[in-house]
Amino acid sequence: MIERNTPSRIVFNIINYTLMIGFGLACFIPFWHVLMCSISDPRLLMGNSGLVLWPLGKPTLEGYKLVLKNPDIWSGYLNTIFYVVATAVAGTVLTALAGYLVSRKNFKLAKPLALFIMFTMIFSGGTIPLYMVVRSLGMLNSRWSIIIPTLMNAYYVIMMKSAFEQISPAYEEAARIDGAGPLTILFKVLLPMVMPTLVVIIMFTVIMQWNSWYQASIYLPRARDMWPLQLFMREVLINNDTSRIVTSGNEANAMVNMTGNLVKYCVTVVGTAPILLAYPFAQKYFVKGVTMGGVKE
Repeated sequence: MIERNTPSRIVFNIINYTLMIGFGLACFIPFWHVLMCSISDPRLLMGNSGLVLWPLGKPTLEGYKLVLKNPDIWSGYLNTIFYVVATAVAGTVLTALAGYLVSRKNFKLAKPLALFIMFTMIFSGGTIPLYMVVRSLGMLNSRWSIIIPTLMNAYYVIMMKSAFEQISPAYEEAARIDGAGPLTILFKVLLPMVMPTLVVIIMFTVIMQWNSWYQASIYLPRARDMWPLQLFMREVLINNDTSRIVTSGNEANAMVNMTGNLVKYCVTVVGTAPILLAYPFAQKYFVKGVTMGGVKE
């Protein structure tokens, strides 16, 4: 079917493309500003107060050298990667199991469990009860306090439930006739068919855990060696503490202030770039539908 370029469609396309381009620029320009500032001359950067579209002065990588020399940054990177991988792997498996369970029509408790899960999306205990639970379980100042509370997400369980319910029962029946058990059906038959939904959940989990700092600030007050990268970034950006990165005690305060301003931009790029570079590899799953052509109704 060929669509006609009617006047209304032309106007719609113009407005649509204009809004999308504007939205794209609104997302891109701030990051570009930070990137250009991170390679600018620190003396010129300190006196600048406007938008930076090109490096100020001669481009330099001194800020990145200072950041990458700091052991806290590398420790934060390793901790963040550990938290991300542990949460993404274990959380995705548990989410898939929960979604599969509440999507089974022959399971009598499927609806009550689904309602209970949806109830937690609306009502929650809050930060203080969660902190008391973590403390009572002896998980304060340990990596478990970051991993376990974030393993399950009610919204992701409902997403997996909906994805499984869209698959024709004929696939499961055929696998059961061939002698497959529930776990075999789940991991070898159903999960490959809901891969787009699964990748979206993994991506959301990775982004959430990569950007997380609040839990670590509460549960790891005396375990600095377990802090994620974002908590070190917060220390630099919010608390305005660049002394650990910029200087040893004998350097002048003016140099600390000047270079510290550059370091803030470099820390932002170092902490943001990996997750931005990972996104294109999962982008196709955000727009790809689930193929259901194997069964003809």
